[in-house]
Amino acid sequence: MKKQFAVIGLGGFGQSVAQELMRLGHEVLGVDVSEERANHMSDKLTQTVIVDATDEDALGELNLKRFDAVLIAIGENIEASILCTMAVKTLEAREVWVKAITPVHHQIVEKLGASRIFHPEFEMGLRIAQTMAHPNMLDYISLGDDFFVIEIRPGEVLEDRPVSDLKVEKSNVQLLAIKHGQEVTLRPSPDQRLRRNDHLLLVGEQKALRHFSDSL
Repeated sequence: MKKQFAVIGLGGFGQSVAQELMRLGHEVLGVDVSEERANHMSDKLTQTVIVDATDEDALGELNLKRFDAVLIAIGENIEASILCTMAVKTLEAREVWVKAITPVHHQIVEKLGASRIFHPEFEMGLRIAQTMAHPNMLDYISLGDDFFVIEIRPGEVLEDRPVSDLKVEKSNVQLLAIKHGQEVTLRPSPDQRLRRNDHLLLVGEQKALRHFSDSL
């Protein structure tokens, strides 16, 4: 179902989020105080407007209540991000997502009632560190309490071998699916043979997943 989003702050991060939302088939309003950035994105988004995000009256003209979510992606100006969050909450936006720069910034927008707060630089740093430490791990999702879903690439030595040779049941992890390009096989049978460029989706505790990944 097509949704409507507003992205306030069209720096590198805001642009990437807005364009991906468009690619996914949604409508996106881009908002920035910079005429240059707004114009740069004008033909890439549903609509762009030049607005000072700290000006509640100007934001009020955008009718932010109509959007499924508003992302405040203002860069390094923490004061502007906080003032914008206050204004967007006052204007009764349904969902307010905020990019936080520091722990104090996080605490303030949390008290202001932000729906979701994230730290993209910190989170990307963790992701890169995990990938550097475990090169065959392509991606991961934390489920909390030290449980993760990971996507790994098995070694070529397992090519044309049955899934049963992975001996997943002895590793305290579960094999959720096998990806091959755009093809996904859920709960693969023990007899299914692994192919070159297969990716395994696994769930389990971090220690068990790391041990299993290192054994491939």
